[in-house]
Amino acid sequence: MFERFTQSAREVVVGAQQEARALGHCWIGTEHLLIAAVSRPGEAAGTLRRLGITAAALTAALTDQLGDGHDDTTALRDLGIDLEAVRRRVEERFGAGALDPPVGSGRRRPWLLRRRRQHIPFTAEAKRALELALREALSLRDKEIRVEHLVLGLMRSDGLAAGLVTRLGAAPGDVRRAVLDQLGRAA
Repeated sequence: MFERFTQSAREVVVGAQQEARALGHCWIGTEHLLIAAVSRPGEAAGTLRRLGITAAALTAALTDQLGDGHDDTTALRDLGIDLEAVRRRVEERFGAGALDPPVGSGRRRPWLLRRRRQHIPFTAEAKRALELALREALSLRDKEIRVEHLVLGLMRSDGLAAGLVTRLGAAPGDVRRAVLDQLGRAA
């Protein structure tokens, strides 16, 4: 499917991974895809911004809803435990990488995600939104999947992105209509 993505749409997917990392999340969700889509230059981002949907507003709403992604570290610090100090002492005593999972164990430790650049998986809803983007492109008889199709798919999915849009005062249906209008003018 990714071979059908335009360069801009691929950059949104890569940007979603960067957004997830920046927020300290160990998943790529619809919310990260939407933040990345509105962060890219282009008509889709312009349409979203005209509706009051910006990367900063989405990130603030997401952080407000989920927390800042550093709750475990904060909770431990409140108990007098410095996670970084513990990690340093373990590595001093047992060697670098002592807390890393054994190769091939399949175990992942989200608190190590910020240290290591491991693969971040897509949530089921993010995968569904990407599939819906393909369906949107096909229904519009487009041969490529563009950023606009990604936004349309995100607004059809049940992921967090649609909820964040609603929280910012726009209905997912209104976003879909605005993007479809923009596509109609571009055709």
